[in-house]
Amino acid sequence: MIDSNTVSQLLNNQEAELTNLHALLYNELEILKNRELSILEQASKEKEAILNKVNQLDQQISHHTSLDALQQDENHSEQVARIINLLQDCKQQNEINGQIINNSQIAINRFKNMLQKSIANHSMTYDSKGKTSISNNSIGIKA
Repeated sequence: MIDSNTVSQLLNNQEAELTNLHALLYNELEILKNRELSILEQASKEKEAILNKVNQLDQQISHHTSLDALQQDENHSEQVARIINLLQDCKQQNEINGQIINNSQIAINRFKNMLQKSIANHSMTYDSKGKTSISNNSIGIKA
């Protein structure tokens, strides 16, 4: 038997936390777009704290009932569907943010490698569009 009041409160809390996570993930996307890396670490800590709360709530809910029972319960099925959709949206946004971070890391590594090579060869130049290029040819100037 489902303790409806307790489960309702837990579901409300879980939905609220996932709503916060959803907003935080979109905020994280803006942080990444604007390259405000100084506040990215704080956003990551907040995301981790919310995920821990969601996990704890999920465990508490599972002590009272199962997902199948909640989906079949007319008092909770609509809210459970919203929570599942919200969770899927959060996962998708997190994957997008992760891909942006991954692409940024790849670009940073490429630039780092170019800098290391240019320092070794003293041959980094820029074209008319500001893009870097590395030449293996020495220009013959000796200091």
